[in-house]
Amino acid sequence: MLFRHHYFLLVCLFSCFTVLSQDETSNWYFGNGAGIRFNTDGSVTPLTDGRLDTFEGCASISDATGNLVLYTDGITVYDRNHNIMSNGTGLYGDPSSTQSAIIVQKPDDPNILYVFTVDTKTFEEDPDRGFNYSVVDLSLNNGNGEVTQKNITLLADCSEKISAVLKDCFDKSIWVVTLGPPAGDPTRFNTYYAYEVNNSGVNPFPVVSTFPDLQIQDPRGYLKFSPDGTILASANALGGLYLYDFDPATGIISNQQLIATSNSNNISYGVEFSPNQQFLYVMSSGAQSPDEPQAPSTSLLQYDLTETDIAQSEVELDRRPLFRAALQLGQNGKIYRTIAQSYLQGTPYLGVIQNPNEQGNAANYVHNAIFLNGRNATQGLPPFVQSFFNKIDLIRNPDGTTSSSMEICDGESITLEGDNILNATYIWEKDGATLTNSGNTLTINPANISDSGHYTLEIISSDPNECPIIGEAFISVNPLPNAEPLSLVQCDAAATNTSDGLTTFNLEQAITDTSFTYHFYESLTDLNTDNPITNPVGYVNTQPFDQTLYYKITDGNGCEDVNELTLQVLSVMLSEGEKTYYVCDDIAEDAFLEGSFNLDDILDIDYPNQDVTLYTTLEDASLEQNPISGTYSTSSTMLYARIEMNNQCEDVDRLNLIVNPTPLLDFQEEILWCTDGPPISVDAPQGFDIYRWYKADGSNLVEVSDQSSLQVSEIGEYHLEVAYLYFTAEGTQECFNSKAFKVIPSNKATIENVLVEDISENNVVEILVSGDGDYEYALDGINYQDSSIFQDVQPGFITATVRDKNGCGISEELISVIGYPKFFTPNGDGVNDLWQIQGADNQFQSESIIHIYDRYGKLMAQISPKMAGWNGMYNNSQLPASDYWFQVSLEDGRTFKGHFSLKR
Repeated sequence: MLFRHHYFLLVCLFSCFTVLSQDETSNWYFGNGAGIRFNTDGSVTPLTDGRLDTFEGCASISDATGNLVLYTDGITVYDRNHNIMSNGTGLYGDPSSTQSAIIVQKPDDPNILYVFTVDTKTFEEDPDRGFNYSVVDLSLNNGNGEVTQKNITLLADCSEKISAVLKDCFDKSIWVVTLGPPAGDPTRFNTYYAYEVNNSGVNPFPVVSTFPDLQIQDPRGYLKFSPDGTILASANALGGLYLYDFDPATGIISNQQLIATSNSNNISYGVEFSPNQQFLYVMSSGAQSPDEPQAPSTSLLQYDLTETDIAQSEVELDRRPLFRAALQLGQNGKIYRTIAQSYLQGTPYLGVIQNPNEQGNAANYVHNAIFLNGRNATQGLPPFVQSFFNKIDLIRNPDGTTSSSMEICDGESITLEGDNILNATYIWEKDGATLTNSGNTLTINPANISDSGHYTLEIISSDPNECPIIGEAFISVNPLPNAEPLSLVQCDAAATNTSDGLTTFNLEQAITDTSFTYHFYESLTDLNTDNPITNPVGYVNTQPFDQTLYYKITDGNGCEDVNELTLQVLSVMLSEGEKTYYVCDDIAEDAFLEGSFNLDDILDIDYPNQDVTLYTTLEDASLEQNPISGTYSTSSTMLYARIEMNNQCEDVDRLNLIVNPTPLLDFQEEILWCTDGPPISVDAPQGFDIYRWYKADGSNLVEVSDQSSLQVSEIGEYHLEVAYLYFTAEGTQECFNSKAFKVIPSNKATIENVLVEDISENNVVEILVSGDGDYEYALDGINYQDSSIFQDVQPGFITATVRDKNGCGISEELISVIGYPKFFTPNGDGVNDLWQIQGADNQFQSESIIHIYDRYGKLMAQISPKMAGWNGMYNNSQLPASDYWFQVSLEDGRTFKGHFSLKR
């Protein structure tokens, strides 16, 4: 099959034009309460009065003059007033079906409409009711209509797709086509069913076209006819994209061709033909599961049907991380695309293919082109009888292409042109009204705003067997912008010559409306030849003091207007140091002498009620570029104040900004004072002009001294502030810095108690103290430790020592650790001659009693800590070397036993 010839075919006859008139596709309703209306000049207006809430399928229809008739999601029918139509609920469509419905008018009876519905199965218990139609009678219910017959079954099962096209001009019948399973095999979709709608109603016996090798199981995706009805495109999601020949005379579909998508996004969904039927547009994606929150990628593809290998002509016009989308041709010749983030989440925008008759990127896809006033488009757009769009373009572009819509400017001319056919009759209309023009061209020169509108041309051949050709154009005539006379007064404050009347201008300062594009010209000749000034920001006038230029403004529609721009030079003299301002260095610790000037305060104080702008250079002040304001951080520098009245320069002042050094203050954060000692003197660093000491009193600071040193006799939080004093013409300036510090206490420890755990294998001593110091502890006065607990302490008399680490003093206490020697040797050598318990004397445990026994329990001696000890004698006789036992009853009530050895 050769698709490249099909877009030249025209099959619409004159009689069909009365059936398929001009504006049946004027109103679209879709998504979550979204809608658009096509205006007669080709523009689009968002609608927010719709009541649909559908994920995908929807349908709508208007009358021949563009008035809304009804719309539906396939289940509920809404009338022209957005009320549920009488008996208009319970239709067998589904909002989750790709094309849940399409609306077809009964030939020769504008009051009868057929709503064809396509159901789908979305969960296991959801019944799939197949392909049905319902009948609407618009003559009932005061013209609002009523559903008189409902859910007449044509197929028990079908896919989610449906499309319609005119059969021919003679009997005015319309084919309605869907894809379904073959008889007796519900497992796949490979059969197209074409039902004829004629003036007798819907013929329930379809024309069947089966393709045995087709193995489609996925019902999703759009079905679309080309506007002339000769090509059928079928998108089948996971099942592939197919093209067919269609014979409108017989309803037979043939010549199946698979279009193998080379793009990685190869799951096709939305399809649409260009108005000239040369190009097929496809929305394809990489994922189509409702369970996926977002498809990884979606592509807008273009295929050229005139190519022998259509698949090889594939061009990707757009790729984004979006969900699948519908495509639908509008009556203005542009193709509209839904934009959904996911199956459940739409967006308040439509994308638009602006020039679908153009190849590749010249088709000009614009994303987020139509804002839907907050209502969301989801995945579907309403399908129509595609023959509504079977019209030729009346606008011939200079490059040989055609289009159906154009915007021009007030005063321009436009020529609309149809085919020049010998002996043909040409009938021109604008917005439904006949024009007095009988040729194949219509020229409007000059055009004005009232010439905006919808133009149609009916070309009737002299041969009654030939179909008339219908052409259309949507023309929008935009008003011209209004260019007013402008002027600029510039101050010539140049350092070299302020009296020659020549200086630099920023011509862009004359711009009064930034929505326009401005161009400036030195002469009328330059204006007429469009030779603009190339340096409008740094333009130097060529005529001293006064000069007239010309300018042109262009609006967003390309419409233009021109007028004069007069330049005037005002000579001014700059004096040195007219105004001087001082600040202190912001950060004394860094290597930069930089301060912050409040420029707004400068303007408020020295230029009240004046239009003054500050600049860093004289050139910027002259050209009015790079203005500065607010807080300005800088080193010592000079600024320029441009003084204006009504945007005209009056004078330029020179401002001196001086940054003085701030003291660099290095001071400790904490100072220790021994509170049990005398007050201390705290000295500030030398070299500053001013000293101030403050003590914190709650949230307040109380000044306590203005000398370079401070006598401190109280702990707490203090602040030291130092400053340099500068003498200026305006008075004095202090640049100060401050540091907060704390006076923290310390003192000699007070030993509250010493806990001793003795008479054990591991004697433990713990020293308990109080005080403000940072203390360390020792039992020998030498080896200090941070812990106040000592392990494995030898018995005896010990001095517990506590030392303040801050040098505030040492505290001591004598303690005893009770123990006993394991042996003694009473041999008269002066070493270990006596046995006595350790840690007891006349001061400690002096009243304790010690009994000593031999191994048989016989009392050998009784001693006390007041005595020197036992000498190993019993009844003045030396006892033999042996083990002896003892029992001690301490003064504090404790008792303990043990044994020791007497060695000879």
